[in-house]
Amino acid sequence: MSATTELSALAVAPAEAAPNAARDAAPGARKGPDLDAALQGVDAKAAKAMRKRVAALKRAVALSDAERGAEALALCAKTLDAEPECPLANHVTAVTLDRMGRYSAAIGFYERAWKRDPHNPEIYSNLAMTAWRLDMLPAAEKFFRLYCQMQPGDPNGAVNLGCVLRDQSRFSDAIEVIRAAIYAHPENAALWNALGTVLNDTGDPAQAVTFYQEALRIDPDFARARNNIAVALELTGETEAALANFDAALALFRLRGAPARDVATIRHSRALTLLALGRVEEGWCEYASRLDPAYPQATLFAIKKPCWDGANPAQLKDKRVLLIGEQGLGDEVMFLNAAPDLIEAIGPDGKLMIACEARLVPLIARSFPEAEAGPHLTMIAEGRHVRVPAPALKGAAEADIWAPMANALRAFRGSVEAFPDRAGYLRAESDEMARWRKWLASLGPGPKVGLLWKSLKMDAKRSKFFSSFEAWKPVLQTRGVQFVNLQYGEVNEELEQAEKQFGVRIHQPEGIDLKNDLDRLAALGAALDLTIGPMNAASNLAAACGGEIWILNAQKHAWTTFGTGALPFYPRAQVFAAARFGGWTELLDRIADALAERAAKTKAA
Repeated sequence: MSATTELSALAVAPAEAAPNAARDAAPGARKGPDLDAALQGVDAKAAKAMRKRVAALKRAVALSDAERGAEALALCAKTLDAEPECPLANHVTAVTLDRMGRYSAAIGFYERAWKRDPHNPEIYSNLAMTAWRLDMLPAAEKFFRLYCQMQPGDPNGAVNLGCVLRDQSRFSDAIEVIRAAIYAHPENAALWNALGTVLNDTGDPAQAVTFYQEALRIDPDFARARNNIAVALELTGETEAALANFDAALALFRLRGAPARDVATIRHSRALTLLALGRVEEGWCEYASRLDPAYPQATLFAIKKPCWDGANPAQLKDKRVLLIGEQGLGDEVMFLNAAPDLIEAIGPDGKLMIACEARLVPLIARSFPEAEAGPHLTMIAEGRHVRVPAPALKGAAEADIWAPMANALRAFRGSVEAFPDRAGYLRAESDEMARWRKWLASLGPGPKVGLLWKSLKMDAKRSKFFSSFEAWKPVLQTRGVQFVNLQYGEVNEELEQAEKQFGVRIHQPEGIDLKNDLDRLAALGAALDLTIGPMNAASNLAAACGGEIWILNAQKHAWTTFGTGALPFYPRAQVFAAARFGGWTELLDRIADALAERAAKTKAA
């Protein structure tokens, strides 16, 4: 295949969504080759051809810089068709594809350039950056290390290598790399910022703030550090200060023409901070940023109907309304808090159709018999999640209007007082609850307590929000309590640890797939006396079905509490928040004391 044919196809191919945001990469990444240097030392015989080639590639770089990628690729193709082995042309082509979001193709051209010019450090750096975006972390680490060996005096290499090590949860290695570079470059703001991100991901946002402050001392207009200090302050409970820094960072991003991705990300963070402060109506308006296609985690929807933004419920009257799930399964459950209000606003002459996670369909159909429930489908297109109602939800095609689930919260939950005081809004199957109650009674005396402790996704960014299983020891050793496992995923190691090291048996519910059999799981959650754990699908299901839950929050002011210290979505819930971020020992000791008191009351009764 000629380069012209290959690059013409890539020019019109869809862009990929990078699975890794390459957080806090050093500035000036993705540099092209030094084209002027290529002319040096060229013998007279080859000079004319080289000058012509360099001139064409310079034009390609200028077009790429102007975001005219297809034209740049056309110029690159001519050079490559004439000289396929030219490292300069392969390098410029790779950079152009990279900027256009054709990351996988860019990797191939970077490799061709590298093999033909193995002593060019910029190729190693660019190849590593693209591998990082594609979440190919070991490969990114390898090429950043090679770059650092070739350019030992460049602090940007240390920034990027440290951040890739951080994303692999190799925090000690990351700190060692960045700290060594800081000794050599103490006035480099990007290094101090990178060190802060590592400390923040270890679960120490208070110390991270110190390093972000140093970055901002060196460069007060460092927008990324301003955003990062806001994130850390939110975790430490300084929510007002966090909001002020988010606002400052957003102003800097906009002033400097930052990528739309960065602006959308910070708006999303700002929305959650507003909600955490109890500025609910304002927070829901800003929360629309979650739907911005520029926001990396946005779910996209391929629905050819008008979208209702939640501003005016009167627009729903007598309409056929499609409500579709967004984000994770637990979010779908929580956002359905407003479904009864939605049904009332539509009225008897309209119809609500709920497109939800397929595993939730029986539960939602039972809970809202006035509505029609069916599954949604999620596809991967151009590296993004695109959602549509499944054909099984037949009425969806006849909808007049549609909305993602959280838009109903903007309409009907504009203040804390707007959340109704009710036990639950989903209805577990009564016969199934009776069967679970019979099984629970067979476990012995004492309160029957469901237990959750982790998420299925435990990467470097998320793991700080969950305690180690070891920290649960005082809770598990509470006398007079029968513990029941609700944690889906691989748990055999923890169950064995509880029995052998803590002397506690955590009962496994019989004949249920805790991940997939959500209708039965909801009934179990409703049948239990209490469920303890972080916010996830199982705890949301239990609470939404009227079960009592104790929620563990790693931070003082989670957005779901709306500044109240309670959980307005679930009035029967009790929130236990850490006194300082990640203070699991103190938090779980408090829960152990509360559970012991609960068990004693049950025994006395």
